[in-house]
Amino acid sequence: MTNIVKLHYFPGRGRAETTRWMLAINQIKFNNIPIETPEMLLDLRDSRKLPFDQMPLLEIDGLNLSQSSAMVRYLARKGGYYGSRDEDAVWCDMIAGAVADFGETALQAAFQPTKEIAIKALQERFNKFGLRFENRLNESGLCAGNKLTFSDVLLAEALNSYLEWIPNILDKTPFLNDLYKKVISTPGISHYLKSSQRYPMSGNNYVIDVARVLRRALPSHMSDQNRFVIDNNS
Repeated sequence: MTNIVKLHYFPGRGRAETTRWMLAINQIKFNNIPIETPEMLLDLRDSRKLPFDQMPLLEIDGLNLSQSSAMVRYLARKGGYYGSRDEDAVWCDMIAGAVADFGETALQAAFQPTKEIAIKALQERFNKFGLRFENRLNESGLCAGNKLTFSDVLLAEALNSYLEWIPNILDKTPFLNDLYKKVISTPGISHYLKSSQRYPMSGNNYVIDVARVLRRALPSHMSDQNRFVIDNNS
């Protein structure tokens, strides 16, 4: 019997979403294991499956993988999504690094005090990176080499988040738009995006869930900021 692949994370997309997209493009079945309470996180820590005491955690092939970038690259090698040449691989790594910077603004959008502030930050970030990605794609329509790689998947996943906030953001970048459509139309990702495993767009509920599990303060614009913080001095 094949071991079930498990992805442990807060009940939301967050930093685990790139791993979900990579599992999806490889058409690897997996279970989301939502960590919803401090007690569940403590149990996971006590299991000694977290190499650096951090989530997400991916259990696959008898391994306990930490750090999203490592998970993504493991799945890229597993599925042949690391390019055909060393030059392709290094471009994958460079673009993945740029996408991490680009995508961070989308990850933080739900934590912003207003929708307007989130959109302004996203538009400014897109203005910095969008044309550079567009120019790279202008050469072949792909991030690296002549076939789909994990860097294309990561870029498309980040663009998906931008599009949820700013639906017309790709109107002036046709190569980015074409790449995005190409990635989301692949069988595995197309299926994942329509499935019940796909968490909804992150919002206040996700922000609250993260604060509850980590027992940390909520962002300053939210009410009862310290509702989950334990005062060890009382």
